[in-house]
Amino acid sequence: MPNYPDIAQLEGFLFDMDAALGATESHGALCGMLCAQGSTDASQWMLHVLGEHTETSKQLQAAGKLLLQVHQLAVEQMNDNDIEFELMLPDDDEVLESRVEALGTWCQGFVYGLSLGGITEDSELPEDSKELIKDILEISRAGYIADDEAEAELNASMDADEEDEVAFMEVSEYVRIGIMFIYEELQPLQSSQTVH
Repeated sequence: MPNYPDIAQLEGFLFDMDAALGATESHGALCGMLCAQGSTDASQWMLHVLGEHTETSKQLQAAGKLLLQVHQLAVEQMNDNDIEFELMLPDDDEVLESRVEALGTWCQGFVYGLSLGGITEDSELPEDSKELIKDILEISRAGYIADDEAEAELNASMDADEEDEVAFMEVSEYVRIGIMFIYEELQPLQSSQTVH
């Protein structure tokens, strides 16, 4: 199964082009749009990620190519029960701090994507999905703040790192499963609304 493009490389392209969203946030936004709408045109999503560009550059083309890969893979993962859906986050060998930050950013993108897809605070949603979205919104505010005291505690306890790793894995897994649940719960809702 193909993997997501290299996050650092995509992040570099997006940063250099002063894109509206970063790599992980753009994947979150795409997943939010997919949950809200069932499907989304790659160009519509890419416009939100990249913003308006009057001229085509090699960098824009390279970023566009990577974003198309992200779009294709995300759509496949969310619509095929045989493929496991994955959040586009840094690898486990990245420092925990940057992975926590990336998860928070991914969740911000997801909430943004829901709003782009037409879901607002006033939207009538199934109770479980509403709860999950509320949790994801909380996670989007997550930061990995280590003051001097916390750092001293971390250094004093080797177990703290392992506990933090486990906690991070649990939270990211909760988000991953939650996204699939929201998608499954909202899509019958979307299709039944269009029939009437």
